[in-house]
Amino acid sequence: MRGKKLLWKKLGIAALISIFVLIVLTYIAISLYFENHYYYHTMIGGEDMGYKTPMEVEELLYSRMNDYVLEIYGREGVEDVIVPTEIDMHFLIDDALVKIKKEQRPEWWILGFFQEHYYGFPWKAVYDKEALERKIGELVFFQAINIRSPKDAYITYSNKEKEYVIVEADPGTQIEKEKTGKAIEEALEALERKIDLEEKGCYKVAKIEEENKILAGARDKANKYMQSEITYNWNGSEVFVDADMIHEWVIIDGNTVSLDEEKIGEFVTEQAKKYDTYGKNRIFHTTDGREIELKSGAYGWKTDRDAEKEELIRNLQKGEAVKREPVYSYTAAQPGDKDIGDTYVEIDLGKQHLYLYVEKKMVLESDFVSGNASRGWNTPAGVFGLTYKTKNAVLRGPGYETPVNFWMPFNGNIGMHDATWRSSFGGEIYLTNGSHGCINLPYENAKIIYEYVYTGFPVVCYY
Repeated sequence: MRGKKLLWKKLGIAALISIFVLIVLTYIAISLYFENHYYYHTMIGGEDMGYKTPMEVEELLYSRMNDYVLEIYGREGVEDVIVPTEIDMHFLIDDALVKIKKEQRPEWWILGFFQEHYYGFPWKAVYDKEALERKIGELVFFQAINIRSPKDAYITYSNKEKEYVIVEADPGTQIEKEKTGKAIEEALEALERKIDLEEKGCYKVAKIEEENKILAGARDKANKYMQSEITYNWNGSEVFVDADMIHEWVIIDGNTVSLDEEKIGEFVTEQAKKYDTYGKNRIFHTTDGREIELKSGAYGWKTDRDAEKEELIRNLQKGEAVKREPVYSYTAAQPGDKDIGDTYVEIDLGKQHLYLYVEKKMVLESDFVSGNASRGWNTPAGVFGLTYKTKNAVLRGPGYETPVNFWMPFNGNIGMHDATWRSSFGGEIYLTNGSHGCINLPYENAKIIYEYVYTGFPVVCYY
C-alpha cells in the first residue's frame, strides 16, 4: 500500500511538471508570435490593428490611400467630393509602426487583454494648400444657388387661427468658409472618407429658436390682446372690435410686443367723427311747421377721445370681452342723428315765444324777452344742453346785479330765468329793451319749466 501511494505521488508530480512546462512553452510560443505582431486591441489612428504586423498595417493603409476620396455632405441633400489628385495629395508613412512594435515587449503580450493601447496616425497627409483652398471655394456649398441665409424664429398673425403663432427658425444653408476649411483639412489628415458639415457646425445658425421662452412669452402677450372683444354702443350704432382689427394695432419687434397707441387713437377719432353729433348742424321742425337748419351750439354726443383711447388700451391689456359705450364728454337726449328727442325747450327768438315739449306733448308755451338787439346783445341761435339749474341765484355783469328765483343757464352766462321786474313779455320788446342775452320769463312759467328741466336738457334757439 505504501509503495502504491508513493507511485501515485510521483506520477502526480510528473503531471504537474509536464503541465507547467507546457504552459511555459505555450507562453514562449505566443511571445514569439508577438515579436512581429501587435497586441490585442492595439488602436492605431482610431482603428483596431490587433494581431497585425507592421508590414500588414502599412500595406492596409497604402491600399486605402490609393482609392481614397473624401465625400462631403451638407444640408438639404447637397453633397460634393474631394479627390486627392485635385489637390496634389499624397501620404507619407513614417517609422511609427516599427516604433509601436518595439514599445510592445512580446513577453508582456498578456497585458494586451486587460487594457487598450492607443497610438496616433502613423502617416502624414501632404497636399497643395493653395489647390485645396481653391477646391473648397469651388464646392457646391458655396454656390449662390445653394446659399440661403438663416432666419430667426418670429411671431406672426394667423388669419386662419385668429391668433399669433411662432414661425420656426429657418436654419438656411449659409456655410462658414473658415470652419468648413478646417473641418475638411482635419478629415483629409485623418483619412476620413465622409464628413457631415452639419455635424461639424459649419453652418450659420438662427439666433432665436422656436422654443425660446422669451419669444413664447411675447406670443402669449400678443394673444392676450387678441382675446379682447369690445362691443360698443356708439351713439346708437354697434361697433365691434375683434381680433381682425386688434392685430392691426399690435406691434411685434423681435420678441417685444406692444400696442400701437397712435393707431388706436386714430380708430377712436374715426369713430368719433362718424358717430358724434356735437358741433354738427341739425335739421329741426319748428312748432309753426318750418324745417330749419340749426347750428349745434354746445349740444350732442361727443366722445372724450383721449379718455376713450386709454380705456380701450386698458381693455386690450386685460384681454377683456366687454359691452359698453365709449367715454363721452357730452351726451344728448337720445342716440342717433336726431338726438334732440321728443323732450325739449323750443325758443323761437323771432316770435319771442317758447314751447316746452315732454315726450312730444306740449306742456307749456310762453312769451319771453330775449337779448337787446339794439345793443348787439342778441341771444345766439343753436342747439344747447342745459348746463345746470339752481334757485335764488344772483346774476352779475358790468353795471348790474340781479337776483332771480329760477336760474337755468344753457349757453355760458346765457340762460332762462324769471324776470319779475317786467310787466310784459313777447312782441318787439327785445329790439330796444331786451336782456343782456338771457331769456326773461314770467315767474309762473319759469317755475314750471324749472320743474321739468335737468342738466343736459335740450334747448333749441332759432330766429
